Amino acid sequence: MSATPPPVTEDKQRNLGTKLLLIAVVLLAIGVVIVLLVDGGTPEGIGVAFMSLASVPAVAGLVLFGISLVSRRSRQGKPWA
Repeated sequence: MSATPPPVTEDKQRNLGTKLLLIAVVLLAIGVVIVLLVDGGTPEGIGVAFMSLASVPAVAGLVLFGISLVSRRSRQGKPWA
């Protein structure tokens, strides 16, 4: 039994990773717009909060995308070094 997931699982991981990265970009853009439109104070903090919340789906998306790349290379049997 192989430890590498089948290509279908790899595609699902890559697609979900891409969707999570898109969500992160949207949250980051909302935060940047809020920070740029206000003159400081609490609303600026809300924009910074949106930008910091964008890091969660960004990290998850990068991890899933990386896992799919690693599993594809492993399935192809190419050397790592």
